[in-house]
Amino acid sequence: MVYLVQSKDDFDQQVTDAGDKLIVTDFYANWCGPCKIISPKLEELAQQYADRAVVLKVNVDENEEITIRYNVTSLPTFVFIKSGTVVDFFVGCNSEKLAKTMEKYVGSECDCGQGTDDDEPDSQTPLEGGNSDNNVCAINSNFIESEQPDAPDDVIDAMEQEGVIEN
Repeated sequence: MVYLVQSKDDFDQQVTDAGDKLIVTDFYANWCGPCKIISPKLEELAQQYADRAVVLKVNVDENEEITIRYNVTSLPTFVFIKSGTVVDFFVGCNSEKLAKTMEKYVGSECDCGQGTDDDEPDSQTPLEGGNSDNNVCAINSNFIESEQPDAPDDVIDAMEQEGVIEN
């Protein structure tokens, strides 16, 4: 289940209640086309990992203090928190990366000592403002980047249908 955060205090309580589960925080806005496109995949992953992860949605327009705390400047931004510490994040509408990142932190329940080849979080922080090659919305200007060099055709088609980008 995806939980819609109502306030800073609500967010803090959800983080506390999650214990040692992975917390996936989706920073989104109602006006953000890429946020709408990735939402069904987030719902699917929330159900798939319900026993090992908590998925929170933070509306940046209604929760500015949380948005500032995590230096979110583009949407969607996914912040991955474990035991109160940010372990990873990425920016953009990339359902494959979302699934792989969740799997990386909740995937294996075995005690075999085998992690992924990439156990280090991304070195870039949201504060550094690096937009990935994915489709993102800039919060301050409501400008949607239209370059999609690595975007799957179905994402581009969906964005065109939503009126997010034009041919």
